[in-house]
Amino acid sequence: MHLFTKCLIIVLICLSKMAIADSRKEFEPVVQIFSGISYADHDMIKEATTEDFLLLEVGEVWDMDYLLSLIKPSSNIRKNQFSIISTQNFGDVELINYWNKAVITGDGKETILAWLESVVVVQTPDGWKLKQMHSTRIDPENLPGDIKLKEMMIERQE
Repeated sequence: MHLFTKCLIIVLICLSKMAIADSRKEFEPVVQIFSGISYADHDMIKEATTEDFLLLEVGEVWDMDYLLSLIKPSSNIRKNQFSIISTQNFGDVELINYWNKAVITGDGKETILAWLESVVVVQTPDGWKLKQMHSTRIDPENLPGDIKLKEMMIERQE
């Protein structure tokens, strides 16, 4: 087999694994919590998490009550983009590391925020739920140039 063919096969295998990682059911609670934040939907946020959920946000410990106190309805539109760095499964527990970018538009301007994050999700009788999130805010310009961010949102249930 030619070297080019071998390299092509390796690249295709890696790309297929990345596509699978982006669509993992274990990542759905991450998409759900950020969709809930976008819609200011407290129920959607709570449904994505365990009752003892903790968010470690830029050096602070936030519980669900504190997080929800910050989420208020707004006319702004927020779109969430993600790129999974790695996942590791421990049976009913999954560790996921990912890049997160939010594009917020409103009042004629666009704001871009970015984070490097990790989550611990656990399998429950109701499906995968977020137990812990660790979030480090970064300058959007410091997002690696080689990552492929994918917009992911859950449609709002009216």
